[in-house]
Amino acid sequence: MRNIILFFVILLCSRSYSQIKYGKNLVMTSSEGVEREYVVHVPMTYDGSQPVPLIFMLHGTSGSGPEFYENIGWKELSETENFIVVYPSSLRYKIIDEEGPKVTTKWNTPPDANFVLQPGEVGKDDIKFLRKVIDEITEKYNIDNRRIYLNGFSNGGNMAAKCAIEMGNVLAAVCQNASSFSLDTHYVIKRKLPVLYQTGDKDYGPGNQGPPVPMHLFDTLISTPGLPYKNGKFYEVAHLTLRHFDLLSEHTITGDSNFALVATFLPKPNTGGYEYKFVLVKNLAHNYPNGVFHPFDAPKIHWNWMKQYSLDESTSAKTLTVNNGYGDGNYEKDEKIHIWASEHRMARFLHTGREILNILNLL
Repeated sequence: MRNIILFFVILLCSRSYSQIKYGKNLVMTSSEGVEREYVVHVPMTYDGSQPVPLIFMLHGTSGSGPEFYENIGWKELSETENFIVVYPSSLRYKIIDEEGPKVTTKWNTPPDANFVLQPGEVGKDDIKFLRKVIDEITEKYNIDNRRIYLNGFSNGGNMAAKCAIEMGNVLAAVCQNASSFSLDTHYVIKRKLPVLYQTGDKDYGPGNQGPPVPMHLFDTLISTPGLPYKNGKFYEVAHLTLRHFDLLSEHTITGDSNFALVATFLPKPNTGGYEYKFVLVKNLAHNYPNGVFHPFDAPKIHWNWMKQYSLDESTSAKTLTVNNGYGDGNYEKDEKIHIWASEHRMARFLHTGREILNILNLL
């Protein structure tokens, strides 16, 4: 009799994996009294016997979870890497941005945002919604709670920055694409975690494409305040992240000037924390590259970076050796340059009027 009772207890307490619906699953839920939706992609490799990672993908302005599901490459990657992907939808608001008043979908990131809600609009708590999504998915599927990751594009990248601050106690790593922090804000973070920020050299925002920023100026742009390109956004994003996560300003640059460059920042000594990567992709406008319309395969590259981290791992023990030298210039593939980030290279250009004029014309 005891064995029979134990059998039924186990049966009742276990998740039911016999009716797994593979592929696209549209889920409706309620958060703060409002109906919300998200799409869950379950790969054919999932059988429920082992815990698997969970990846969030947050869409940009005017998008939705179902739309983002169709075209960015993560569901295909999940089939070979055996993780579950969730695509939540933001809500639709009346907003005011640089183009004026409009109605569109937005993640609720104000006050740290490039838009405001119109009078009378009340933003809902998207952090609370995303936490509920985690609760519902981990209840239904066998998720490794140590390996929950979040990735966002454009307005979703801005939301990803907010999640890196407020959800560090449940997220193992975060990727922000084409948007990050917008204002000079001060945050108290839940937990220091690994962060990656990616943007394109032609990215001037949704629907816009400008002259590409010269790749050889990458270090100058992330190290020097007040430059005209995108109103100094490169520096602002890097500087705010360094401040929020107690990171060193000294950094290394690796990569290939003809493809992508990566600046890596490490935590200050004895502060805990993880690395921060700032990625500049060549010939990329305001898009999330997936290896098809652009050779930079962001899903694969981001996954290979994120999967090395788990929520309960010890603080990174990496150290950074900085040599005399400057980062401005062209880099060959796999070449590594050590940088003194506090040394502003723009001062050197002031001695050559022609060079500084050419730079400003390019920006």
